[in-house]
Amino acid sequence: MLRFLLFFVAVFFLTGLLAQVPLVGGLFRIPFLGFWFTAILLSAALAKVGTEAVDAGRRRALERSLGSVNTPHHKGKLAGLHLSQGRARRALPLFREAMEMDPASLEWRYGFARAAAAVGGEERARGLEVLEGLLAEDEEHGYGAAMLLAARLDHALARYDAASERIARFELNHGPAPESALLRGRVERGRKNAAAADAAFAEAARLAASHPETRGSRGWTFRWRLRLARWFG
Repeated sequence: MLRFLLFFVAVFFLTGLLAQVPLVGGLFRIPFLGFWFTAILLSAALAKVGTEAVDAGRRRALERSLGSVNTPHHKGKLAGLHLSQGRARRALPLFREAMEMDPASLEWRYGFARAAAAVGGEERARGLEVLEGLLAEDEEHGYGAAMLLAARLDHALARYDAASERIARFELNHGPAPESALLRGRVERGRKNAAAADAAFAEAARLAASHPETRGSRGWTFRWRLRLARWFG
């Protein structure tokens, strides 16, 4: 009962605040309707916060579970969890430990390279070194994703010829893709070859329009990356 009363007090308070907001304030000044608009918004916000709190609790429980066992599998999975949540710096040493404990694993090496690319700086060279060893064993690891990652690291390290060779190898095996064309444009921009860069960026835009992963609303991230690449390289 107390929780119910607090909710309605909060709705009355927020209705008053929202009524002062320019442009939309008129909606919240309408008798009765303004109150229910606020109640709906507050309910949705509380539901989202509650869901995120539950998800965060589950993630923490999973992290504790994975961190409590000292095996390469658990180290690598915990590193992957951190990386998927944008915590590359926390993932990097865990992937390194997993690699040291299980040097034959391609999965941990690829994860280390992804984390190194995300961290940037001096870690890029180490990530590329690990990737080159991986590609020597499995050129098609991740259906070509490892090859493109190596090309991205080459580009970041201004190794444009090496990056171009890897992109060509990827496209020989898989055909041109939005990501490979975008990266090819960035490499040509690094080489100061404006005409080739513009042609590659235009190709990336054409490919993105029909590719399942970058078509329509699903490709807004790629389109922004393409726009930024055209502006800044």
